[in-house]
Amino acid sequence: MRHEDRAAAAHEDAQWATFHIGDELFALNVADVQEVVMQQPLTPVPLAPEHIVGLLNLRGQVMPAVDLRRCLALPPTPPPPTAKLLVLKTTDGPTSVLVDEIGDVLTLPVAGWRPAPDTIAATHRRAVTGIYANEGRIVVGLNVEALLDEPRGG
Repeated sequence: MRHEDRAAAAHEDAQWATFHIGDELFALNVADVQEVVMQQPLTPVPLAPEHIVGLLNLRGQVMPAVDLRRCLALPPTPPPPTAKLLVLKTTDGPTSVLVDEIGDVLTLPVAGWRPAPDTIAATHRRAVTGIYANEGRIVVGLNVEALLDEPRGG
């Protein structure tokens, strides 16, 4: 690849699906999101890890439902009435994650992302792809695989 082509590729815009957990704004690459579903009844799983809040049966496909609050060590609160489930594509198959509210799909140039700051707990830093200042808000980019694989409660 020519230098000019690499430079152009480094500045390509990527699309990010945003969502809120509490007052925080997070984003996942759109390619990692299969769909958004309204909060649905979840089947409890006895003896499951704390971050697994149940199983979701979505049109006959059963998948774990993960509470991202617990994965990110955010204060526990009951899900708001606006809570939704994001169905994510992972190497282990579809996984749903509980979020407070769905945001917009944003096109964010690669050049605008900054590394995860040292203020993010070391146990979570590998799940954060970076931060992006957008219209006065900080967007925290997440890596799906790292987020769901890392130890909980960090």
